Parts: sequence; structure tokens; C-alpha cells
Amino acid sequence: MEQAAQRNTRDESEQLRRFGPVLLVALAFLLLLPGNGALPLIDRDEPRFARATQEMIDRSEWAVPYFNSDPAMDNEARWRAVLAGASPESVGYRFDKPILIYWLMRPCYMLLGVNEFSARLPSVICSALLVWLVFQVGARWFSVTTGFAAGFGLLTCLQMLIHGRLAVADMPMVLCVLAAHYALFELLREESPGGRRRWFWLFYGALGVGFLAKGPVAVVTPVVTLLIHRFVFWRQPLPWRRLQLAWGIPVVLAIIAAWGIPALVRTHGLFWRIGIGEHIVARGHESFQGHGSWALHYYLVAGLISLFPWIAFAGDGVRAVRQGWNERNAFLLSWAVGTYVLFTCYLTKLPHYVLPAFPALLLMLGQAFEPGAAPTRWTKLWFWTVNVLLLVVGGAVLGVALGETFEAPFAGLRWVLFGATGVVLSLVLLGLFWRAGRRLASVLPLIGLIIGTTIISAGLRQITPATQLQSLFQQLPRDTKCGCLDFGEPSLIFYAGRKWEMATDVNALAAFLAKPGPRIVICQERELRLGDYIKRLRGKAVKPSGGSDFLNQLAVLDASGCQRRDVQGFNSARGSWAWLRVYYRF
Repeated sequence: MEQAAQRNTRDESEQLRRFGPVLLVALAFLLLLPGNGALPLIDRDEPRFARATQEMIDRSEWAVPYFNSDPAMDNEARWRAVLAGASPESVGYRFDKPILIYWLMRPCYMLLGVNEFSARLPSVICSALLVWLVFQVGARWFSVTTGFAAGFGLLTCLQMLIHGRLAVADMPMVLCVLAAHYALFELLREESPGGRRRWFWLFYGALGVGFLAKGPVAVVTPVVTLLIHRFVFWRQPLPWRRLQLAWGIPVVLAIIAAWGIPALVRTHGLFWRIGIGEHIVARGHESFQGHGSWALHYYLVAGLISLFPWIAFAGDGVRAVRQGWNERNAFLLSWAVGTYVLFTCYLTKLPHYVLPAFPALLLMLGQAFEPGAAPTRWTKLWFWTVNVLLLVVGGAVLGVALGETFEAPFAGLRWVLFGATGVVLSLVLLGLFWRAGRRLASVLPLIGLIIGTTIISAGLRQITPATQLQSLFQQLPRDTKCGCLDFGEPSLIFYAGRKWEMATDVNALAAFLAKPGPRIVICQERELRLGDYIKRLRGKAVKPSGGSDFLNQLAVLDASGCQRRDVQGFNSARGSWAWLRVYYRF
């Protein structure tokens, strides 16, 4: 009987080794692709990346990204304008991130057209490769059970379900960080010269490509991991010479220079001064767009949401790591702690900044699902506490969806809340099935996740101002000039496919509208922020921004003789409800 059980276990492990990676990749596409064509470009970064790629294609440009640029303005004129005091953004430069994500979006646009689905496809592909590689690392370092649990957990945690599909630079960077850590550990342990050569090229190649994805973070993170591993958690001598820094550093620099030198030459060094100096270094000690905080607990609290439902297994993961403590677990812990320390010291904070630590965290948590790993009273208490808290959150969201009376233009928000409730409940159910050992039953909550994200996508498209105006944008002549006041969202630039000029006041907007030729202007009449809306739900009196004096000023636009269209919608970039006036002339 015992021999038969062992044989069955070996057969199951062999099947999981053969089919597990394929299953994870298939699940990645099944979970992350649905709804991507309907989900409007949200936040501010998605439309910036998506539109900048299109502008690079229009210019046959490969080195310097542009956003909201004037096609008639040459590169030398832009540089001189910046030297004269203009901001890089005002002349159409985009120095926020390096080049890789634009290169990845470009072939997707060429094959599938310029749309939301194409813009997000590189992130989805990188997410699928990420969970595949997590499986490989877990299977090599621990077991196929740990590898599959870690890959599945990474794919289905809430932050990955969100960021794994977004048209931003994070997923290519996280993939490179994982590859670099994997190769680094193996390079230091590999005995054969041939094997070391393979890990050498993977390590330094991942560092170079990772820099092209999101800058120095891809290089700094493995360095911090190695130092913490050596001097804090493992404290054993390491064969440093195997790193071959004298050869590896030039490899990294060569990869970066293949893009960096042309970019620096074409921008006269501005890409380094702005892209690195302001967008990376300055954000470390200055708040960016109100996202600054010195709170040491920020990422620990955010992890309750970002890592749900698998954060509920944290107690079991800690117990499994302690019982199986070895050099690999010390390396994973160094990786996770190093990333959290690095970004805790960074003033600008957002929940997804610590995504590079997620593979390490899930590889540690995955060991809790090894055969024979039984939960204790305390780990059960933590599990149920986390799930009850998230059920309360889901119940509150559902209560608002059912009880709130939404104005007609915001009716789609009810469906967004229904979809969000479905996602939360599906994740709770997923965790419960895995706790009970009913892994095959996970199909039901996975279907719930697909349905929930699809509903959210459709609801957001219905209430997003830029997508409501998309049909109007398509009717405008190609030479239409566009201007806006108090609503200069990047999504307008992507969906209109044109450059927009930002006005400083109503009189400037009226003067812009009075010029000859086809024109369109958008003015934000009033706005209600999400925080104020929550106060209103609690019975407090809250007035949207934009008083009667401002509305009186808008009368000059009504007298322009242009056609007018009023639009109301949810501005996801600011988390607010916006009332817009649109004036246009064909």
C-alpha cells in the first residue's frame, strides 16, 4: 500500500512537471486577456505609453519617445525650447521610462492595430512568461508542487490581476528581475564552467534588459538581495569571483548603451537629466503627484490587498520556510526584504512598486502546499481573519452597488461595483478551496474572476469621458485643433489621436476657439472627488468643485456659436466624477 501511494505521488508529480507550466501559461491568457479590448486606458500612465508608441511609429522613431507632440516641430527645436525654460512635457518629450515597453508595443500595433488590446498585450505575455519561470524556479529549488502553487498564486493575487494586464512597464521589469535573481543564485552555485557561462549570460542579460524596461531598479534590486543574503540571513562566504564582474558589467553597459547613446545624443543629454535625475532620483526624496509617505508600514498594509487571497496563507508559509530553512529560502527572504526596504526608503510610494518581491514571496508561500504541511491553530486564525476582513470590504462594495442611487450618466458605475464584488468573492472562494485541498474546484472562482473583470471593463468604458467622446473624435477632420481646461487627461490624447493644448483660463480657451479652422475644446465644469463622495455617503454635505462664478465665465464659450455637448463620467486617473462641456466646430 505504501509503495503504491509513493508511486501515485511520483506519477502525479511527473504529470505536474510536464503539464503544469503549460497550464499556468494558458491560465494567464485566460485570466488576463478577457475584457482588455473593452477596458478603457485607465490612470495616466497607460494612455501615455500607448499614445507615445503610436507617435514613435508615426515618426519612424526608435530611440526617443514622444507624447502629445507637434509633428511639425523638429528635435533640435524641442531641445532649444527646453534650454529656454520650457518643460520637456510641454514640447512633447516623454522621459518617464526607458524604451523597452515602446519596442514591445510596436509590433502589437503593427499586427493588431492601435487599440487597448494591442497596448496591453506585451504585459499579458510577460505575465505568462513570469508565472512560467516561477514554476521553473520553484520546481528546481524545491518541488513541482511548490513551483505550481507559487506560479498559480502569483497569477491570481489581486495586484497581478490588475497590473498583469496594464499597458505599463512593470511586467517586463518584474520578469527581468526574476530572471536575474534566478541566474544569480545558480551562477554562485554552479560548479561546471559550461553551466556558469549559461547563468552568466542570463544574469547580466536580464540586468541590461531590465534597465531598458524600468531603469536602475532592475539592477539595484539583485545587488541589495545579494548583500542582505551574504551579511544578514545566510552569513556564509560566497564565491564572488564567479560573478566575473570585469566581464559582466561591460555586458550590461553594452545593452543599455545600444539604446542609451542614441537617446542621449538625440536629446543632448536631456533623457538622462530628466528621466533618471527627476523621474527616479528626485522621487526618492520628493512626493510625486501626492503619493509620498515615510510610513514604514505602508507596504505591509498594502500587501493585505495586493497579495490577497494568498496573504491569508502567510502563517503557513512562515512555518514551512522555518521548517525547511536552507540557503534557497535565505536567498528568497533576502530578495523580499531587500525590495521592501528599498521602496520603503523611497518617498514616493504606490502599492505596485514592490511587485519585484512578489515572485520571492510566492515561492516561500508555495512551500505551505507541500504534502503533509498541516495548518496550526494560529495559522488558521490568521487565514480566517484576513478572509473575514476582505468579505467585509466586498460586502461594503456590494452594499453601495445595491443601495446607492446613481445618476443616469454614472449608471455604469453600478456594474463596476458588481464586478469588483464578484472579483473579491471569487478570490475568497479560491483561497477556501485551496485551504480545503480542493484544487480542481478552483475552476469555479476562476470563471468568476473572468466574468467579474469583464463586467468591470464594460462598466468603466460606459462611464469614462474619453471613450464617451470617441465617436465624436472620429467625426472630426484630421486638421482639427484641440484645447482643454482643467481636464488635460492623457486619455483624451490617445482616443482623439491628436495633440491637445492646455489652456490656463476660460478667456484663453475662448481665444483658442475663436481661431479659424475646425476646433474642439473641453472644459471641466465641476468635479466631485471620490473622498468627498464617500463623505456624502456618510451624510455630510459636500459640494463639487466649480462654483457659480466659474459657470458664469463659461458663458463666453456658449456665445462662440459652436456646437455644444455635455458629458459626465468617471475620471479614473483622479478617482473623481467629472462634468464636462465640449464645444466643437467642424
